[in-house]
Amino acid sequence: MRQVLSVICLCAIFWNCAPETKKYLIPEDYASWKRTTNVELNYPIPGHLEHYRKIFINEIGEKVAVTTVDGKKHYTYPTGTIIVKEVYPALEYKAGDKPGMLTVMIKDSAHPQARGGWIWIVQDLKNPLNEYTVFTSDFCLDCHTDANRRHDLGPGNPDEEFRDYVFFPYEGGVE
Repeated sequence: MRQVLSVICLCAIFWNCAPETKKYLIPEDYASWKRTTNVELNYPIPGHLEHYRKIFINEIGEKVAVTTVDGKKHYTYPTGTIIVKEVYPALEYKAGDKPGMLTVMIKDSAHPQARGGWIWIVQDLKNPLNEYTVFTSDFCLDCHTDANRRHDLGPGNPDEEFRDYVFFPYEGGVE
């Protein structure tokens, strides 16, 4: 009996140490969240090439703190913010098109794989296993650092606000 209890305890320990699952990292209901921008994202950008994109943010991220630092807006997303970007196969979007990939930012500064306070994930939806990749290098962060500087993508950042690595900061969302 003692051996059976030991095995059960070991299984419980290993079960709790199992890697995070896709459902935890990328909630299936993300498409019901608010969109972060009404800008038509139908132009090529570095890292995402020539693909149409839609960006969604969870309710936690809607509570982004916007303060003023040295006369400029300073965005700080709370821990638990999830931003999901649907990436479509072409620049032109038609109703009913399905995304081929998701790129995801999860705010969790304490996570060992976080870069700039965010976990960066890519999920290839064409892969039958629906596997995802968590970036442990600074590949995503290097580009998204530009969100905090003046740039000419979309509406740009003419005032060089700190946007917490988000190119299209949440400002009320779009339906």
